[in-house]
Amino acid sequence: MIWFIAVAVPCLLFGSLHAHDPSCRTVEDCYRLNFHCHSGHIIVCSGGGRKRHELRCTCKDHHLSSSTNETVTATQSAIPSTHAVATSTHAVATSTHAATALPHAAMTTTQAPSVNGGWSFWTEWSSCSASCDQGTQTRNRTCSNPAPKNGGLSCAGENFHIQICSMFPCAVDGYMSEWGSWGGCSATCGGGFQMRTRTCHDPIYGGKPCQGDTVEVNPSCNNQSCPDTSSSSTRPTMAPSTTTAAPAQNMPVDGYMGEWGSWSACSATCGGGYQIRTRTCHDPLFGGKNCTGEVVDLNPSCNTQSCPSQITGMACPSCDDQLNCTWNQTCIVGSICMIRSYDGYPFTTHCIDATDCEIMKNSLPHCEVYCCTDKACLSKYLGV
Repeated sequence: MIWFIAVAVPCLLFGSLHAHDPSCRTVEDCYRLNFHCHSGHIIVCSGGGRKRHELRCTCKDHHLSSSTNETVTATQSAIPSTHAVATSTHAVATSTHAATALPHAAMTTTQAPSVNGGWSFWTEWSSCSASCDQGTQTRNRTCSNPAPKNGGLSCAGENFHIQICSMFPCAVDGYMSEWGSWGGCSATCGGGFQMRTRTCHDPIYGGKPCQGDTVEVNPSCNNQSCPDTSSSSTRPTMAPSTTTAAPAQNMPVDGYMGEWGSWSACSATCGGGYQIRTRTCHDPLFGGKNCTGEVVDLNPSCNTQSCPSQITGMACPSCDDQLNCTWNQTCIVGSICMIRSYDGYPFTTHCIDATDCEIMKNSLPHCEVYCCTDKACLSKYLGV
């Protein structure tokens, strides 16, 4: 009986306690499950009891032998090692995931940002496309400040400008009109002359004068012989002769020129014209020689005095860059005298349309253009 109490009671008590010990893997599990021990004991997670392969929370007296402590300590040390392996495995998996994600992260961080394009400064205006009258000039800019990159937006707006550039008027050379019709012949027979004329359109803005004649003469027309006005009915009748005599013989008569007629009126009242005079050829008779000499005489210059202008424009001198001036031109009505001093062009003073002068003055940069309408203005800038 005493043996039963001494052996069975502790076994029953131990079995009862073991049955209520919770499962664990580490001591931390025991604390998490609110497992407690009495004073003087410590909590361990060991394989004590009937199933040594199953770890459970137990209480041990901290005064146990060192061997027991070492065993418990070794057991406890072994358990965290398992946890450490799991932790290491998780760390490796995390590292592997991080390594897998690394290319994507690297790709994200190395992709350059987009850059929108910006305009450069405008270039200088080009030279005018025309050296006189009216032309055009251009300027441009590029989308390069900066250029668009990585899908950035291109520049908005125009990259090209064009504008009208007005220069001084181009010189216009004088030219002849078409010839008019031939005039009537000065004689109906025996040779005469006829004329035709054309007009010179005067040069403007310093153009070249007309070339050629304004009058052309055809010195020979109606050259057929004039009919003989004498007839047999008008000749004296010879008395009949009762004797036979040799027929009378005419000696030959050469043709000859009559006296010159008066000069015709001049073809112009001023500015130069022409006039003509004529004479007649008396035809030869009986095989005589033909007339010699011209039947028309031409005076190519008459009334050469200058024509008075109905409305006289302003005087405009011609000056060089040393301001040596000669008063040799008069502007037509509506024109003025322009003084121009512009880089790349010779210094000049000449007549120009008033509107064209103002356009040039306002459109040409960095130049001196003066549009003078009277001599006071010319004196101010030229000292004449």
